[in-house]
Amino acid sequence: MSTAQDTLETLRQGNAAFIHEVASSGGVISIPTPDHGVVPPQKPVAVVLSCADSRVPPEVIFKQGCGKLFVHRVAGHVLDTHMSESIEFGCAGLGAKLVIVLGHRDCGAIKATLGYPKGNTEDFPYLETVRESIRPAVESCQQDYDSASDKNEVINVAVDQHVLATVKEVREVSAGWGSDVEVVGAVFDISSGEAVFLNE
Repeated sequence: MSTAQDTLETLRQGNAAFIHEVASSGGVISIPTPDHGVVPPQKPVAVVLSCADSRVPPEVIFKQGCGKLFVHRVAGHVLDTHMSESIEFGCAGLGAKLVIVLGHRDCGAIKATLGYPKGNTEDFPYLETVRESIRPAVESCQQDYDSASDKNEVINVAVDQHVLATVKEVREVSAGWGSDVEVVGAVFDISSGEAVFLNE
């Protein structure tokens, strides 16, 4: 039986293959698909809690086919009760041993959280609840963001902080799911195609 570390290595290799294929094929990539007319079993090797950004499709960037990843997507990869229960099902019910919290560079939810003060719904009337969920993880970046000439660097730091904060949240709710379930954080660089797993 594969361990979480085995799965993590498989996904690292999948991401490397994705980067190579994009670079060598002009952006055309192949993803494993089931045989026509066959319904494959659902046996995910990992659960992914990812941002909903349309440029960050987990199955594609890790080159995993149908049934391999149990994916949850929401703006800013925020964790709520619905997500927690669904992630638990992926681990305890479907047998996944690895949970990945996947953030990404150029995250609109992070930029909106830093760029619009608490309670400002007039200038940016979207993602109010999402921004309030993200805000505690990135508060330490707010002053730097407000004064920075290059806001991208601050945004990148905030993305990393929010991923690690969400990893901590998932670990807290997953304490009873089994000692062999691991939770890790990663950040996808849209420009390079690389998914970087974060050190804590």
